Amino acid sequence: MRVISIGLVLILSICSSAWGMERFEIVTTYELKQLLDDREAGIVDFILVNALDALIYEHHHIPGSINLPLHRVSDALSVLGKPKDRMIIIY
Repeated sequence: MRVISIGLVLILSICSSAWGMERFEIVTTYELKQLLDDREAGIVDFILVNALDALIYEHHHIPGSINLPLHRVSDALSVLGKPKDRMIIIY
């Protein structure tokens, strides 16, 4: 499964190098916009995950994203699905 992480200051401040962040690609805002356009056109498929708390998600999120706070990831793996080749973008 290919996981891509969007570098937000909040996320980066929480994550330490012990989490192995060097394994993930960073997506720029421009690249994400292009991916969202491509997803809408049916060219690419991916899961867009907002990893912040539900309260923040309610007020500020990228349309088409799902809310899956970091502390709930292990409890909600079924939301991410089975396909190992589907890209997951976390912000």
